[in-house]
Amino acid sequence: MKKQLFLALSLTALSLLTVNCSGSNNEDDTPVNNPQPSNPQLTPYFHPPAWIQGTWGVSNSTTAQKIYKFTTQDFVMLVTGTEQSMTGIINSTPKGASTTEFITENEYKFSINYKATGTVQSFEFKKISATQIQWKDNVSNTWNTLMKF
Repeated sequence: MKKQLFLALSLTALSLLTVNCSGSNNEDDTPVNNPQPSNPQLTPYFHPPAWIQGTWGVSNSTTAQKIYKFTTQDFVMLVTGTEQSMTGIINSTPKGASTTEFITENEYKFSINYKATGTVQSFEFKKISATQIQWKDNVSNTWNTLMKF
């Protein structure tokens, strides 16, 4: 069961989804749209809230798998021992991308719109506690619990 969950999480993390998500921040409900800047290395695309910052994954009695890492200005996927910074991916994508975020006390959702292809990749997370969050698998439309490492 855990292997299937890990496989589903890995496949979803690696695939580009075509699900759109509207966004707003928790202060004034206006969209937060982060267009491709003239100097992308200096502009953050992501603004994860403090409650989600850290490394998250799945664990059972025999294995532990780290899947996502949130920093103050980036979202990183941890795939087979390597880190894939979404800011780095955006910066290396022809024509770049823009991001839209929705942030509340208990939710963090964001979408990445790749300008070259028009493909949109979306992620959705909900806070359960200081050590647990839920991640929505947009492929199967199911929620999975992740723990903080």
